[in-house]
Amino acid sequence: MAWPTTEFPLVCERTGISHVVSVGLPARHRSLDEVPLLVCLDGPWVFGTTLDASRIMSMSAEAPEAAVVGLSFATDSMGEYLRERARWYTPTPWVPPTITGVKNVTAEECGRAEDLLGFIRDQLLPTVIADRLGGLAVTERWLVGHSFSALFGLRTLFEAPDLFDKWLLASPSIWWDDRAVLAHEAAYAAANDDLPAAVFTCYGEAEAVAASDEEAYFGMGANVEELVATLRSRSYEHLELSHRVLPGDGHASSVGAAISHGLRALVERPETSDGAR
Repeated sequence: MAWPTTEFPLVCERTGISHVVSVGLPARHRSLDEVPLLVCLDGPWVFGTTLDASRIMSMSAEAPEAAVVGLSFATDSMGEYLRERARWYTPTPWVPPTITGVKNVTAEECGRAEDLLGFIRDQLLPTVIADRLGGLAVTERWLVGHSFSALFGLRTLFEAPDLFDKWLLASPSIWWDDRAVLAHEAAYAAANDDLPAAVFTCYGEAEAVAASDEEAYFGMGANVEELVATLRSRSYEHLELSHRVLPGDGHASSVGAAISHGLRALVERPETSDGAR
């Protein structure tokens, strides 16, 4: 069975940054008229996981038959890839701790999330929808991210909530720059009385247990729990919020479980915020 997956380069007109875009269509793409579009940031480790999970889970109606898009930075160096993540997924200019694996970046290089958001909105989505889906119409848009890219997802949720319909945000790096992204949440809440979005958040059980003072600094589990509690307290009528703690998983090992749980939670259309799970 040929399940088509294609890849093409795309250079940001605004910044000149080179990206690689991967697109995977569902098995029955020739007999479908429309599909959801799942946009995966951190393509090297989120795209393949999401594509495989959606293909097998759609057979049991646990996930949608979807077109899956992966967005990657065009570099063969892991060190440079980590630096690109710190530059483009983050909300403020700041230097991350070296325990993150990000080295040799300056504060001035980071905090470019607004530029990446413009690229996704003005180039990536129009290009993929017009030229890469074989004529399939898009029913809804999902954003999938993990860690730094989930941080980007949170910022986008509060800055451009209409850009996507569903948000799968695993272990978001809320800790960045003294939790700067929470100011975006507070500003949104001050100006809006509704947030029409379906959001899934999670973190690995092991992320809530710090093995050192450095790990305690990140507060991964506590930060997500606080964010979930805050969003529930807003009582947004059209916010659909799901949340999971993934037993036994750490920051890296949670990716697969996060995708599986997130696909199921979002396809099931969870309860609104007053009774969110």
